[in-house]
Amino acid sequence: MTQRLGTILSLQVLRRDLMQALKKKRPHLDPERVIFHQDNAPGHRAESTLLEINLLGFETLQHPPYSPDLAPFDFKVFPEIKAALRGVRFENARELCVCTQNLVSSYDSDWYSEIYGKWLKRHRKCIQLHGGYVEKE
Repeated sequence: MTQRLGTILSLQVLRRDLMQALKKKRPHLDPERVIFHQDNAPGHRAESTLLEINLLGFETLQHPPYSPDLAPFDFKVFPEIKAALRGVRFENARELCVCTQNLVSSYDSDWYSEIYGKWLKRHRKCIQLHGGYVEKE
């Protein structure tokens, strides 16, 4: 019973901390309306991951199978970061992390708006295809 209570308290603290971080980073956002969008990576589909998200009280957006082009990181973010870093050598993982953080923080709001627009367009196409595979543009 004590272990279960400790787990419940840990989840409450984690949810509180996540909500505070969301409010700090996105003050205009209603954190109670947050919906997680994850692709079908094994770690995202793992029962333990889904259970924890559920226990934290968050909703998840269902991601159709075999549709990697619906995940913004797959269709825009990773390809651009990889292209920008191609050929660059780093002394260590920390240096790579700092460079990547600087790169991502240099993108302006138009860049993020473009990603969001493409994300919506791809989801609409997926709906038209009744959950079928969405080809690259």
